[in-house]
Amino acid sequence: MDKQKYLVVVDPSMKQQVTINRMVELIRQLKGVEFEVHVLVGFESDDKSDPDLPEEVVCSYEWLNETVQPLKEMDVKMTTDLFWTRHWRNSIIGAATRYQCDVIMLAKASAENRRNIADSKWELLRQADCEVVIIGNEIAGPIECIVAGVQTQSKLEIDKIMDQKILNRAKELADFYGAEFHVVNAYKGSEDFPDRALIQRMIDIPLENIHRDMGRPEDVVDQYCKKLNADLLVMGTKVKHSLRATLRGNAGEKIMERLEIDMLVLN
Repeated sequence: MDKQKYLVVVDPSMKQQVTINRMVELIRQLKGVEFEVHVLVGFESDDKSDPDLPEEVVCSYEWLNETVQPLKEMDVKMTTDLFWTRHWRNSIIGAATRYQCDVIMLAKASAENRRNIADSKWELLRQADCEVVIIGNEIAGPIECIVAGVQTQSKLEIDKIMDQKILNRAKELADFYGAEFHVVNAYKGSEDFPDRALIQRMIDIPLENIHRDMGRPEDVVDQYCKKLNADLLVMGTKVKHSLRATLRGNAGEKIMERLEIDMLVLN
């Protein structure tokens, strides 16, 4: 992880550019790491049903300079692209591929104070070939606590593989940032009780950092992220589907709509 390539997506309709702010915080925290930042400026207009979307977005050259100025001051290698597209998701995935990015960084919602996430963003999360980080509404500072959300009770091999992937990545990031590392596992009842020893065999972590509680995953994960003052949640998506109707409704998506912290989504 000596070099990190980020595609930082900026929506000019937003007042606060949380993706730029988070990128600046990461560079400050990880001194000595070589960053390459590709800023992609484009209006997320795929969700035509959103009443909060503006009818018109007008930005000046001065606005663009002011927006990227914090990154210029960090003296990182950076490019800036402006894009107009009918397929917001495809354009972002294409840019990440073109620049060979390790991470796509997106704001949680396309409009200020909006909690739900547009279908185009769900589709991007499922189809991106690299990691996607959804940035929360507020940037609190450096990343000091990372939580991995898993469901180790599943008997499906694909879920077991995803849990291991989540745990490995969260632990790697915790070591990288010098952050606390915790695991959260929700369960439905006594017959569904998670085995902490199993989790410990999957990843090197103290037992006291493995948290399990009965309830809906979105409630349990939200509860522990707040209790632990987590800065980043690492979680996975479900299997990719072609039908739009299957994109919503699973626990992971409910968690994303609930939390305000940064979330790294693996697929």
